[in-house]
Amino acid sequence: MENHIIYTLNFFEPTWACISSTQQARQFLFQLQSLQSTYYVKAFLLQASFGGPSGFMTFLLLMLLGLISYVAIARGPETIRKPWQTFLDGVQISTNDFYEAIRAGLEERNITHVTITERSFLESHVFSAMRVYLRIAQNEYVYYVCAAPYGTGTFFSSWLVIKGENMLEQIPLLSKLAGKDRRNKTFYQMDTEAMFRSAVHATVTTVVDTMATAKGLRGLTELDRQIAKN
Repeated sequence: MENHIIYTLNFFEPTWACISSTQQARQFLFQLQSLQSTYYVKAFLLQASFGGPSGFMTFLLLMLLGLISYVAIARGPETIRKPWQTFLDGVQISTNDFYEAIRAGLEERNITHVTITERSFLESHVFSAMRVYLRIAQNEYVYYVCAAPYGTGTFFSSWLVIKGENMLEQIPLLSKLAGKDRRNKTFYQMDTEAMFRSAVHATVTTVVDTMATAKGLRGLTELDRQIAKN
């Protein structure tokens, strides 16, 4: 009996699906590729026969591939830096409009190698609503930006998260060859990473300031734009 094995590689863990129909397998792949998932990387459509030795060997090879993938890309704990947060009272601002303005602001700055997507988080418990954050990433630095109604106004936040290292990044020679060695970065790497963080923060605060003044409110002061130290 022939089965179609779907192997999906993501940043958390490899996943599998065994589907007997070719049409169903291709439809499943199409749905995967149409999802704008932050962690989706690639899916492979493979065929294997589990009725004989060759099928069993194929299954073992796929399991080994999944194990190697998991070990190679599994990351350590993330580091969350102090966020920037502010509140505009008396106005309701569309989350979608805010995110589109952030996208446009970053595009105007012509920053390369930046990935902008959306990610949903639970607001509190497992049965609570989902809140969509704008995810802005470059290398190990990830910003999660949010705008949401709060009471009579709208709050804005920007969280800087540093990804944990995976297994490959912890091997000195391989990480150095790949330019992923966090313990021995070049001056240029440190400069451009600092500029990325500065550009994202400046874009967020500029958009908030523009939306505040457009609603007849006072714009952000220099103190308002600063990230709290404690």
